[in-house]
Parts: sequence; C-alpha cells; structure tokens
Amino acid sequence: MTNSAKRLAEFVMLNPHSQDYSWQLDGLLSGMGPKDPLRDNILLAKTGFVADNHLRAEQLKALHNEFKDTDGGMQALYELALLKISLYQAETDAEQKKKYLVDARTTLTSFIESYPKSFCTDRVKKNLEALPTPD
Repeated sequence: MTNSAKRLAEFVMLNPHSQDYSWQLDGLLSGMGPKDPLRDNILLAKTGFVADNHLRAEQLKALHNEFKDTDGGMQALYELALLKISLYQAETDAEQKKKYLVDARTTLTSFIESYPKSFCTDRVKKNLEALPTPD
C-alpha cells in the first residue's frame, strides 16, 4: 500500500466529532507534500474549525482558487456559497444584506459555470432559485 493510500485510509477512518480531529488532520498534513492528492480534502476539513465566518470564507475562497480542478476545490466553492447564503439570511442591515445576497448569487452562479456536471449542481441551482434577485 502506498503512503498516499495509507493516508487516505487514515483520513476516512477519522471521527470528525472526536476532540482531537483537528490534531489528527494536522498529523496527516505534516506527512504529505504540496502535490499530495489528499491535501485539498484535508485542508477543506480544517476549514470547518474556523469559527469566524469571514475568515472561513477567505479560507474557502483561497482553497478553491488553489485547488480548482480537484474535488476538494469544488467542495470549497460549494461550502463558500452555502456560507454566503447563511450570512445573507442572518444579516439585519439592509445594505449589508443586499451585498451578501449579491455575493451568494455570484458564488452560486460561478459554481454552476465552473462545475456544470457536478453532483452538487442541481442543489446549487435550487439554492440560487430560492434566493431573491437584488433590487
């Protein structure tokens, strides 16, 4: 079994609800190079620990930009879109709410254009259709 296959097996077996999940992800990352095919997925999993939504959005965007052609990069854009929808829904200031709405719609549209054959595309289209158009 190759080192990459061993890391994949370890990653799949990790419990994301365990208290040391983040530490275990760091351990996997430390054993791989920048071109490791699992790197995008590990980095994506680590974004789930970022409590600040704006910082998390930045990390998801950076992850997508770095790994556009991978499943982790695609998933990062999808999660970014969902995060932007939640920011829009939670906002009370009208001006900021409109900005979040435009951002969410732009991100969803970008996903559809970038990944038209993805298993997520139908869900993304439904999310886009459920959002109002900005005034």
